[in-house]
Amino acid sequence: MRAERILLQSVLDSTEELSRVARLIQDGAVFVYPTETIYGIGGRSDLQSVMDRVYEAKNRPAVKSVILIASRKECFSPLELHYTPAAEILMKKFWPGLLTLVLPSDKSPEGTAIRVSDHPFISAIFSLIKTPLISTSANLSGQSYDPDPEHIFEIFRDKVDFMIDAGFLPPSPPSTVIKAGRNNEISPVREGAVRKSVIDQFLKEMGF
Repeated sequence: MRAERILLQSVLDSTEELSRVARLIQDGAVFVYPTETIYGIGGRSDLQSVMDRVYEAKNRPAVKSVILIASRKECFSPLELHYTPAAEILMKKFWPGLLTLVLPSDKSPEGTAIRVSDHPFISAIFSLIKTPLISTSANLSGQSYDPDPEHIFEIFRDKVDFMIDAGFLPPSPPSTVIKAGRNNEISPVREGAVRKSVIDQFLKEMGF
């Protein structure tokens, strides 16, 4: 199976093409797509078969977690995450944007990493779908990420169903990852586009 290569602009310009891509995703496709930072590989997050294929495509150990992405907070409601006051105020300040929050739930006490994005592809596709997408970097586990879309396509063309091709993406640090505990504690997991000092100062100003 060789993946289909779909230009991002064709998806944004054609409601018919957007609808076709949405149907593929709903049917369980695994695909490569652009974000604000890098190309990601993913699919709908509520199907174990999709999650398994993503891990297999990346040769990634199943014990490593992935980020879930959507265009609005409401898409994460089925996960029944615990939103603490500190987490809520960070969402209002930095979403949509390059902040990932790890939030606990009764089913996943260690937390689930989520992010709200307003990338044009994410905004467009979530006009038709509601299920958060898996979002993990489009590189093989243990290897560095290469931003060249040609390289990415060559790696994954036999492992995914399609690629949304936006050409070279503007260079960007990865999203910052913050863990928000049940007791309102905030701890950094990865510093990225949003500096930890900015987050700390904001929380201090808000009384946290």
